[in-house]
Amino acid sequence: MKYFGTDGIRGIPNKKLTIELATKLGMALKCLESDDIVIATDTRISKDMLAYAIASGAMSRGMNVYFAGVMPTPALIYTSEKMNIVGVMITASHNPYTDNGIKVLNRGIKLSEEEESKVETLIDEPNEYEGKIGRLVNLEGARKDYIDFLLKKAITSKLKICIDCANGATSTTAPIVFSKITENLVATANKPDGVNINNGVGSTHLEFLKENVLKNKCDIGFAFDGDGDRVLCVDKNGKTIDGDMLIFILAKYLKQKNMLNENKVVLTIMSNLGLISNLKSNGIDVVETPVGDKYVVRELMENKLSVGGENSGHIIMPDELKTGDGVLVALTIVKLLEETKTDISSWLNDVEMYADKLVNVRVKDRNKVINNKKIFDRIAEIKYELNNDCKIIVRASGTEDLIRVTVMAKTKELVNKYSNELTKMVEEC
Repeated sequence: MKYFGTDGIRGIPNKKLTIELATKLGMALKCLESDDIVIATDTRISKDMLAYAIASGAMSRGMNVYFAGVMPTPALIYTSEKMNIVGVMITASHNPYTDNGIKVLNRGIKLSEEEESKVETLIDEPNEYEGKIGRLVNLEGARKDYIDFLLKKAITSKLKICIDCANGATSTTAPIVFSKITENLVATANKPDGVNINNGVGSTHLEFLKENVLKNKCDIGFAFDGDGDRVLCVDKNGKTIDGDMLIFILAKYLKQKNMLNENKVVLTIMSNLGLISNLKSNGIDVVETPVGDKYVVRELMENKLSVGGENSGHIIMPDELKTGDGVLVALTIVKLLEETKTDISSWLNDVEMYADKLVNVRVKDRNKVINNKKIFDRIAEIKYELNNDCKIIVRASGTEDLIRVTVMAKTKELVNKYSNELTKMVEEC
């Protein structure tokens, strides 16, 4: 794709992500056969510039634009599905404020590759249009509707809970929701100013959450990303509970309640081998997909499965919502802890995690690395040396000029040895 990556269109505003591109995208959305679109944003400073450019393009092609303001991506998806119209989210997720992006949904579902291709064609070759002009409408109540949806899924709790809103979109929803389920809430990073989104906070900077959980003697903590479709967790001792671990806990809980369809979960190729082994020993099969929540969603939907996601904290429970929703997952974890009267770490006592390491290498030409036969021949040799008891993944980022080198094995020594070797090969390439 020329414009769309693994998660929409990403770039630096006024460079790759220009007003012209945003306007042409708005015009191109007419091909999705909706007379209306709904637009929402996270909190970064470039949000309004891009939102109104897209809105202008869409209105120039006769579409009415409903502007929902700042709210999380899952709230936008919930609204898009409920209204049965196209949805557009202005966000760069966990990236710094200097980046931004555009996610496009069709009736609550991320675009297929065929739909993305149609949109890209019309961005480059806009159709002539002489019809009516659309209207801009401020959409009142969308955020409240989404909050009400979340509260129907929650139960009250005596736990002392810390939340880290990443100074992002969940700042408008999570403190309200959690304050209604617990009297012991510590809300942090919930004062966005346009430039502090993901700045040392949120799911990519768990040290901030850990510090606040320990300082305030909380029972559990949850960190969201900039647009709220991810969540990671720490226990009362500040130990990280990552996305894979949360899926593992949810799968075991659902199986106990006979609610895990086909006794299967969906994970990505990045998932920890220790968790996969333990799931299988508990009678739960694992389906692995490429990296990207759209692949997880596709597998879940096509096979009517109950839960899946990514180590990064994208966790989808399609019976509830067809997208990752950090706040919804956190509420579900609190609910299962209250129902079972357990501590979250007790769910992981029997799991022997493999050591793993992810290194991001900045490059000028991602394709040159990915097509380098020498690197992948060496990966095959390493797998043979370790009797295939490992995971080694070298892949291009879908949103940045990075090569991600992941090594997973039984010991830290093995991981560091092979990670250093492969990282050096990528840098030399």
